[in-house]
Formats: sequence, structure tokens, C-alpha cells
Amino acid sequence: MSSGPKASSTRLIIREAGEERCVEFSGDLLSIGRSQENQVEIDDISSSRRHCRLKKINGNWHVEDLRSRNGTLVNGILIRKQLLQAGDCIEIGKTQIFYLRVPSNQIASSGGGETLLLPTDFFMEPIVEDTDQSGGLQVERLTRERHIFLRLIEISKSLCSILNLDELLELILEHVIQITGAERGFIILEEESGLAVTASRNIDREAVKKAHLKVSRSVVRHVIEEGRSVLVGEASKDPVIGEFESVAELRLEAVLCVPLKLRGRVLGVVYVDNRFEPDFFHESQLRFVEFLADQAVIFIENARLFDEDHRRREQLKKSKDEVDNLNRDLQAMLIAKEVEPEQVNDLVKKGARPNLRFDYDRIVTRSSKMYQVFEMLDRVICTDISVLIQGESGTGKELVAQAIHYQGSRRDNPFISQNCAAIPPNLLESEFFGHVKGSFTGAVRDKKGLFELADKGTLFLDEIGDMSLDLQTKLLRVLEEGEFRPVGARDTRKVDVRIVSATNRQLEKMVREGQFREDLYYRLNVFNIFLPPLRERREDIPLLIDHFIDKVCSRISRDRPEVDRRSLYYLYHSPWPGNVRQLENEVERLVALAGDDITPDLLSPSVISSVQGDAKDLDPSPAGNLKEMVGEATEVLERRVLGTVLDQNHWNKSQSARQLGISRPTLDQKIDKYGMKRPDKRTKGV
Repeated sequence: MSSGPKASSTRLIIREAGEERCVEFSGDLLSIGRSQENQVEIDDISSSRRHCRLKKINGNWHVEDLRSRNGTLVNGILIRKQLLQAGDCIEIGKTQIFYLRVPSNQIASSGGGETLLLPTDFFMEPIVEDTDQSGGLQVERLTRERHIFLRLIEISKSLCSILNLDELLELILEHVIQITGAERGFIILEEESGLAVTASRNIDREAVKKAHLKVSRSVVRHVIEEGRSVLVGEASKDPVIGEFESVAELRLEAVLCVPLKLRGRVLGVVYVDNRFEPDFFHESQLRFVEFLADQAVIFIENARLFDEDHRRREQLKKSKDEVDNLNRDLQAMLIAKEVEPEQVNDLVKKGARPNLRFDYDRIVTRSSKMYQVFEMLDRVICTDISVLIQGESGTGKELVAQAIHYQGSRRDNPFISQNCAAIPPNLLESEFFGHVKGSFTGAVRDKKGLFELADKGTLFLDEIGDMSLDLQTKLLRVLEEGEFRPVGARDTRKVDVRIVSATNRQLEKMVREGQFREDLYYRLNVFNIFLPPLRERREDIPLLIDHFIDKVCSRISRDRPEVDRRSLYYLYHSPWPGNVRQLENEVERLVALAGDDITPDLLSPSVISSVQGDAKDLDPSPAGNLKEMVGEATEVLERRVLGTVLDQNHWNKSQSARQLGISRPTLDQKIDKYGMKRPDKRTKGV
């Protein structure tokens, strides 16, 4: 026989609905639940029909949860199976079941310390302000903190092992509803299309039908904008929440809504409610849900990043397969000597485009470097931080600024663009901040400045490096305080403007030389984007030529001319110091001059002279030119894939070689061949 307690001395003390009863039992097994089939029947809405059982194993009693709907707790901790000791409290909803005896407020533990066993609903009781630092209230307060801490540890353990976002959200919601006893619960996250209910369930662990119609979006938006929790007992009478139409429509009583904040940004909310009982939630529950939300948002972001990484890997594999097929097609065509320039164009256009969150179709490209820019834009568009776009003139900085605005949350508000170099210095302040009537000679009426015109929208400041130091000081004030004073006005005005700036100058050098304010530079350069020149993305030239030809022909209503192979060779190899803008002007000129074909004699002398050697010296036969074009196109594509894979693996060469299916020495040879260098981390956007 075992040395455990005798059957006659085994008893349970049950507290439910304000009453206490004692159950004595013998044997080795005891079932507990809401059904009459159990040895111990309890009347608790949170109990399953067969909720848990007590089982004697090697003379010691264990409690085991029977996959119950709301789980079984022992001393406030969710368990599956647990060894019982005298004084342990089994919790099923609001029902308490004490094993052998009810402990006093303080019980010596086996470790010699002291602990306090509180009722299962201690989370639902308001925390009493401690007026006696040495008395029982202090002990009770510390014990509450200990239970919260232990429960959070258990929850964190269960959450950290889950990488599937849907499964993770369901588990978070399950814990929140268990603790609060809420009728319904929802997790709402900010997504590309706006607010979305990503998880929902009721107290019966069932998904809420048409969940997006069952939450007050006004309450959710209020919590997201303020970044603070909301706890109301009678929502219709609350001075703030009661004004929302959705509160009345949904007939809400008690509402608890907690923001999911990560690094100062609100990703969404945890939202629970009760439509029937006012003052259902208490400060203790709010505090616990806030603790849980602070932990949960980290796991949510990790799960999102895991999904994104998986998606990117799948896209990278697809891109590699497409480029491999493209290389095989190019090589086969070259061997057969039956290749035409149009076929080269078609193949170059097949470069694989990554799966991006936003649409960048206005920017014509198949360049891996531009795709890296798009991936950076994907991360910054949904924010309101300042963006600095750097690159040579003509690289498309304003197109990128427009993509940031029209894909973001400010898309329905103004996009104001201004070239700082195009405004006379004496008019800069008036242009930016406006003026009032009579403030200077010629000010015959009030005029709104750029900041006021762009309120709630985006202000794009091109050539920011040409701004005077005096105006830089005033611009800094607007960025820091969100207010400005028009010329001649006494009062300041508030504005909400997102700043996107651009320059082709080296601002860091200007800062060192005292030509640009350092504090303004760091305000503008929160997120940095560098646009590569056209000569570093030559694979885009055939695409851009086709695009500009179609654009011009559509505007002037003429038939499309064809580009012969010798002209295409010159256009492809030109360094284009004016970048895309220069290429567009050249194509527009060629379309205006051309008949049915664009031939080399129509090209600008600067384009002809910029290509090394003469076309005849380069290749007297069309096939020779074409062979070089195909070889170069193949190298461009190979270099692009190498750059993408190396960047994805943070320039881990061994890992990149395995992913590409080549040896490490072969990878090193290709890196040397193309003169590829690991980018300096300091030049990347943050």
C-alpha cells in the first residue's frame, strides 16, 4: 500500500455561489464537472460536463484536466496535470475546490517561505490602495503581484512556441477571456486594408459570427489613436465612449479595450465586452490584460516576421527558378543564332518581381536594386516618419515620394510637391508658411503656405539641400512642434504634415561644412532611401524605352516606330548622366524624328560619343552586336540574382552558395567578376 493519505481522510472543501460544502470520498478516482454522472457535481457556467478528475498515482493524488472548455487552474496557474498538496486550490470558473483543507492566510511552504492562497476571482476584485505598509494589505498586494507574475510566465511559455499567427491569436484570446470572464473577445489588428478582426470567440470558445459587425470600431480607433486602454462599466453613460453611435447600436454595457503597442507604435487592440452586465470588468483585470498585451505583441510581431520570411524565401526560390529558365533560353537562342532584338527585349522584361505589399506599377523597373527600394518602402509607407530620398537628378525621386503618399493612410489628403531650388530666397518663407494681407509690399490678400495646403497630407521637398540656413531653422520648428506662424501674423497655426524630402547633394558633407543644420538633417533622415542611377540598372533600359515610346505615341497619336538593333545597342550602353529623365527626353526626340524605324543617325551626338568606340569597330555585323547584348543581359540577370540572395542572407557566403546550388569558390569568383561589395550598414535606412 502507498504511504499517501487514507481514503477516510481524503476530502474536498467546495466553495461555489457563496456557499461552502465538504465532500469526503474513498477510492482512487474522482470525477468533477457539470454533469450528474460525476462523483462531484458543480453548478458553474464555466465548467464542462466532465471538467477534471482526481486520480491517485503511487499513493499521491493528482488533478488532471479532461480537455475542458475553459481549463483547470491550480493556485491560479493553468494546468493539464498537477500533483496536489494539502491546501491546494483547484479553480473551475468561479468555483474553488480546496484539497484536504482550507489554508489560513499564511502557510509555511516546503521551501521555508510564505505564500497566500487567494480566491480564483482575485483578478476580478479591485486592488485596494495600501494604507498600511507593514500590514495584511501589503502582503495581499504582493501576493496578487506574485500570482500575476506566475500566470504571465505560464502564458509566455505557451505563446513563445507558436509561430503560426492565427493559432497564436486564438491562444492569446483564450487566456484573456479566461481571466476576464468576458462574454466575447476580439483581437483587431491594423492591416494594409485597415482595421481587421483577426481573431474572435465567445465564452463557449466559438468564433463570433460576422465579428467585424460586433465590435465598436469607434472605441477601437479611439484606443489606437490615444494609445491608452479603455475600461468602462456603463458604456452608454461614459462621457467619451457614450458619444459613439456604434456603442448605442451594439447596446454595449461593459467594455475593456487594450492597445497592442510595440516600440511606440500601436499594432492593434485586444477588445472584450459584456452586453448584459454593467461594471463587469475591474482595474485588476485591466492591469493583467495590459501585462499580457505587452508580452503578446512581441509574439505577434515575431509570427508576422516568420510569415514574411517564409513568403520571401518562397518568392526568392521562384525568382531563382525564373532567372535560371531565362538564362537557358538566352543561351539556347545564342547557340541557334536565330535571335532577334525583340526576343532579347522580351526575355529581359521577364525578370521576377518580388511579392510586395503595395503597388509600384508607376515605376517601370525589373532591377533587383529597385526591388530592394520597394521592399524598404513596404516597411515605411504605413508609418508617418520622415523619409529622405537621395540619388542623382532624374532617378525618379518624386515618383517614390508619390508612392509613399498615395499608398499610405494619407492618400485621400493633399500631396504637395515643391522644388526648394526653384523659389527665390526672398520668397521662401512666404511660400512655405504663407502670409497675411499687408505683411509686406504686394501682399494684397492672405495666402496659405505649403504647410497649410498640405495639412493632413504629405509635403514633398525636392532639392532640400538648397534651402537657406534661416529657413532651415524655421522648418525645424515646424517638424518639432507641429506649428508655424505665417509672415506678418501674430498667432501660430497647428498642422499635421508628413515630410518626404529629396536631394542629389551629400547632406552629411554639408553638415560637416556647416552648410546644413545637423539637427534638421537627423529630423529629415529618419528613414533613408537611395535610388541607384540608371547606369547601375541597365536591365531597365529596354523596358523604359518601350514605355516612353508608347507614352509619346499615345500623346501625339502616331504609329509606334521600331528601334533597330544598332540604335538599341547605343541606347543600352550609354552612361545616361541625366538618368531616366535624360532617357525619356531622348526617346521623345527620337519618336518625333523617326519614320517607321529609329535608326542610329537620329540619336543625339552625346549618346553616340558616350559609347566607347564606333559601332563598326564594335561589330561590323548585326549578329556580333547581338551576341554582346545577349551576353551582357545574361550577366546582368546573374548579378541581380547574386545580389538578391546575398542581401537576403546578410552576405553569409556559405549559406548563399548552398541556396544558389553552387560551391563557395564559384560564388567568390562571381563576386570578384562583378565587383560586388558588401554594403556599408551605416548607409542603409533605419
